Amino acid sequence: MVIQCNKREKNMATLKMKDINKVYPNGVQAVFDFSFVIRDKEFIVFVGPSGCGKSTTLRMVAGLEEITAGELYIDEVLVNDVAPKDRNIAMVFQSYALYPHMTVRQNIMFPLENIKVPKGEALQRAQEMADLVGIGELMDRKPKQLSGGQQQRVAIARAIVAKPNVILADEPTGNLDSVNGEEVMQLLQELSNEGTTIVMVTHSPYDANYAHRVINLFDGQIVTETVKEAFHV
Repeated sequence: MVIQCNKREKNMATLKMKDINKVYPNGVQAVFDFSFVIRDKEFIVFVGPSGCGKSTTLRMVAGLEEITAGELYIDEVLVNDVAPKDRNIAMVFQSYALYPHMTVRQNIMFPLENIKVPKGEALQRAQEMADLVGIGELMDRKPKQLSGGQQQRVAIARAIVAKPNVILADEPTGNLDSVNGEEVMQLLQELSNEGTTIVMVTHSPYDANYAHRVINLFDGQIVTETVKEAFHV
């Protein structure tokens, strides 16, 4: 399936992590002196075994985990103490995290309602994002009426509807079969091609092939870095 993406207005989105550490209250350290730079419009994938710190790092970027030590910059602005809602970052989870009592339309519109976008504009933008990810005809359905692949598309549409600078994706194909998983990865690649910075966590070597760079983590540290595709600004 080929997904047609139109260019969307967005701000620049560079990420810089400088000596990031994560230590939990029980003394367990999950991330050690993590330093890394992600360029605007780049598609980065973190891979590694369970417990290697990749999801923890992603959650610290999102603001869902507190940084114990180190500095996180978004577009050269220090954001360690900036609330998640003010970082202009969207997150896509393995579990879809949709509201079961809401329709597809209501799920996609939800972030816009939170930032007080007028209803008429929110409806239009929700439809545009649904069309973009190939679910425009499903707007009146509830999540239980959708396949896993369709639910993940709703989650992605909801993530991009507020025009975030960065999409963080934590195992977005983990609950999908190979066909639906490939379509979701094609969608993320198209979003990257048209200007969205994407940072993804995965266990799948196949999914990693869609990235510009693959970062292999072990015990909370970067072990190797592989360039999968030439990146051009």
